[in-house]
Amino acid sequence: MKLIKSISLAAAALSLTAPAIALVNPSITTAQAATKKATGTITVGNNTSSVIGVYNAAGKQKNQRIKNGTTFKYYGAPKLINYEYTYKIAKNKYVPTSAISALNGKSVLYIANNSYVYDKNGKRVTKNSKRVLLRRSQIVNYTGSIKTAASDAYRFLVNDGKKMALSTKTIKGHQYYSIGKNAYIRVSNVSYVNNEPLYAAYQTVTLDKHSNESKVPVYDAEGKRVSQELTAGSKVSVDRTKTIKNGDQTLILYGIKGQKSYIDMNDIATMPNLAVTTEE
Repeated sequence: MKLIKSISLAAAALSLTAPAIALVNPSITTAQAATKKATGTITVGNNTSSVIGVYNAAGKQKNQRIKNGTTFKYYGAPKLINYEYTYKIAKNKYVPTSAISALNGKSVLYIANNSYVYDKNGKRVTKNSKRVLLRRSQIVNYTGSIKTAASDAYRFLVNDGKKMALSTKTIKGHQYYSIGKNAYIRVSNVSYVNNEPLYAAYQTVTLDKHSNESKVPVYDAEGKRVSQELTAGSKVSVDRTKTIKNGDQTLILYGIKGQKSYIDMNDIATMPNLAVTTEE
């Protein structure tokens, strides 16, 4: 569906962000080994489980069971570990941004691709004569509200089976999220909202060869091949994924948009950079 010199995340949060949607935080966990004054707080909200991979400074990961919604004090600026930004919660303990649902008690966006910050006129925002850039895997507070998505929404969240969308602003034909007063980032550069995946209605992929053959097989919903075949190099729009057992094999299939047929993930040359919904 979770990589230029830039401002630090802390600076982005402080200088660009206006009051955002408030979250109700549980009791704050104080990092026992930390003696410095806390910089702020993070709230853990992993969207798949309560097992979080916590890093040490050398990048070694140790899985820890942390209750979703737990709030920690963090210390210092975010640190890049194993290509992802992290927040220090204790001596030699860092929580990755992919497990964080709130920063300083406010809702967050997870940056999927390096993203410049724009003003309402579509001009790039500068700070100290340098363009403000948010890097991949940084998180930043946002303003706006989450409401029921339009039926034709291209980007959306799923909450209890319902499609929801964060409010956007259209600037010069592009959709933007607001991250503060006169500060916006492109929707296409965001992959998570409050640690929940931001889906795309569909993605267009290019087919690869299948076992070095130019004919690419097509499958039904049970993972059985059908008579239809596609050609390597052709482009196909997919709008869902499905995982099934086919004998001794586990297939991850992508549903072809507007059809009841599927292609194998292994027959896609380059995987989609945006997540599509999962079919049960």
